[in-house]
Amino acid sequence: MNRVVITGMSALCGEIKPCTVYDTSGLITDKFGEINGLDGDDRLHEIIRRTIGDMLTDAGFSTDDISAFGGDCRMFFGTLFARDNAFLEHSRTGVDTLAYMNEFAVYAAGLAGVRGTVDISSASCAAGTTAIGMAFDFIRNGVCSAAIAGGAEELTAMGGYGFNCLKSLSGDVCNPYDVKHDGINIGEGGAFFMLETPEHAKSRNAKIYCEIIGSATGNDAYHATSPEPTGEEAYHLMRSALDDAGLTAEKLDYINGHGTGTVLNDTMETSALKKLYDGVDRKPFVSSTKALIGHCMGASGAVELASVIRSMQSGEPIVMPNLTEPFDGCELYNAPESIDMEYAMSNSFGFAGNSASIVIRKWVEK
Repeated sequence: MNRVVITGMSALCGEIKPCTVYDTSGLITDKFGEINGLDGDDRLHEIIRRTIGDMLTDAGFSTDDISAFGGDCRMFFGTLFARDNAFLEHSRTGVDTLAYMNEFAVYAAGLAGVRGTVDISSASCAAGTTAIGMAFDFIRNGVCSAAIAGGAEELTAMGGYGFNCLKSLSGDVCNPYDVKHDGINIGEGGAFFMLETPEHAKSRNAKIYCEIIGSATGNDAYHATSPEPTGEEAYHLMRSALDDAGLTAEKLDYINGHGTGTVLNDTMETSALKKLYDGVDRKPFVSSTKALIGHCMGASGAVELASVIRSMQSGEPIVMPNLTEPFDGCELYNAPESIDMEYAMSNSFGFAGNSASIVIRKWVEK
């Protein structure tokens, strides 16, 4: 099988603050992870345009370079809501919302110069992680030699009011894995990555961020919105990703958890982590990027993987700023001052049991 490395990336996300995108007067909160300075009427196109452009520059590719791959470079695009008009139009006409998701995926592919197949993941909040895992699988199995993968999501009233109805929104700023957690803040953002084989990357003298060494997807088939409460299925997902990577749990230096800040997710995820590290002496640091930027829905896994790679490069841990009393007394959530990260895992646990995990290794030139 082929090895797969990441040679370019770009991420765009917001900060948790009072929302200006739409009227939040009917919600429990006005705090959302909003990106400053976006075109109010065309937010998602702008997120895609900026992240795809910056990613290509970072990877050292032009659109002509990508086009030269022909069908040998594919696009893997993850999103959940895409944008409000998709659902509003569906409610009015019955038109399949996938057509709207396809619009943005094809737009991203066109910006990048991709001439290969465009594959869409809408696996709820695991969409971005699933899209990257699909790209990894395609390259390592020789289906294509390069891929652009990631996800994008804009703030939508559908998301805000939908999660408000589910009583899942935090009244203030989300606080994952803390005994005082009360829900999520919804965010927006996007992140895209260039994936290729190490041989191709070296042939063009590209910088290499990291190697993807394992992935897994799953579905706990438990409930439309609630996770399987014991954490057994989440445990098996992480176990499968580690097995795919050929690693034991003690090798991981960091796990970026799904960490929404809801009671159901945090309880389930803590239980799963305890199963994974039962009897293991060396344990990783675990944190949630959502404590800083909110939950970017279908793009969350892509944005979070970018944050993990940045942390791996800088040695600065992803710290949850409001964590004061870790949930269930779990020491996994206590942040170190710095982190020497060789192996890391990024997890996504979404609605309807959709889940995905990616395992990466820091690239060291040999």
